[in-house]
Order: sequence, then structure tokens, then C-alpha cells
Amino acid sequence: MRISAILLTAGLSSRMGENKMLMPLSDSTVVQKTFEQLLAAGVDEIVVVTGRESDSVQLRIKNYESGKTRFVYNPDYEKGLTTSIQAGLRAIDHADALMICLGDMPLIKSEDYRFLMDSFANQEEYSIKVPFYKGQKGNPVIFAQKHFQEILNHTEMNGCSAVVQRNSESVCRIEVSSDHFIQDIDTPEDYQQILKAFE
Repeated sequence: MRISAILLTAGLSSRMGENKMLMPLSDSTVVQKTFEQLLAAGVDEIVVVTGRESDSVQLRIKNYESGKTRFVYNPDYEKGLTTSIQAGLRAIDHADALMICLGDMPLIKSEDYRFLMDSFANQEEYSIKVPFYKGQKGNPVIFAQKHFQEILNHTEMNGCSAVVQRNSESVCRIEVSSDHFIQDIDTPEDYQQILKAFE
């Protein structure tokens, strides 16, 4: 099964006051830490969707350049998350499934991504896989190809939650043992928590 990943790095970071993708983390940045784990997971293709400070984000990731990685600039990124997902989806090569990944989740390890992808690939009953940690919905979410057109037609700007809800009979909720799947960076307090994890 060919699984492509979209790595979303285009957001406004409005609650942070600065671009969280470029904030320092250990010996690099938030987006670099996230990307290197996704690359190490062995995903077939990574489409990195950029927006705010696109050149700077792309420069950080190019340190890890591989034939699996492509960059797409989303000129509509200020309109909402959905536009970036759609820009990434339009750019992927043929894929059996799509994993939508957030650039501000540097705690997710390569083995976390692999666990989710293997779980999806080794079953045929469900076409959407959503991780949950202690009842809380996490990321990334994987969609089979049958949902691609619905995602492209989706008009709500806050991502694909409504697509998941509309296809509830196709959703597999997978309980995960790690809180990595729910830890993103929206506020300065979130960032401080992530920093502690890398100390």
C-alpha cells in the first residue's frame, strides 16, 4: 500500500505571535524535528505545504532533502487549514491513502507514524484511521483514496473533522498508548512543555 503524507507548515501561528515552525527546539527547529521523524518513518512520499515565511521553512527542511520530499506553496493559507490540505492533496502522486500531519507536533516519533500506517495497511474494513489517547482525538489522521475527492470538495476551513464525522461508519478509532499524538503547539505554554520534553 502506498501512503503519502502531507506535512502542514503553512499556518498563521496567530496565538504564538511568531511562526512556531521556526521556533528553536533542541539543536534545530520545531518543523525540522517534526519532519525528520516523518521522513524516518518510511512514508512513500512527503508533500510539505508552506505558507507563512515559506522560504525559511523550506530552507530548514532542505537540510534533510530526499527524493521523497516535495514542496507546495499555498497562496490561500490565510483562509484556513483546509486550503493547505487541498493544496497538498492536489500535489501528491498516485497514493492508496493519505496521512495528514501537522508540522507543530515534534514529539511524534517515527515509530508512532509507522504504528499508525501499519495499522491502517493491515486492515480493509475501515477507510479512515484516527488515533485517540485516553479519549482525546489526536493526529495524524489517515484517509483512503476513496475520500480524496470529498476532501478536495470540502468547504469548511478548519480541516477535515467534518469529513470524518460524515463518514463515521468508515472510521476506525485506534487507541494509542502515547500522548505524542495529542501534543501540538498552539500557545507559548504548549511550547514550553515541548521544550521540557527535549531537555
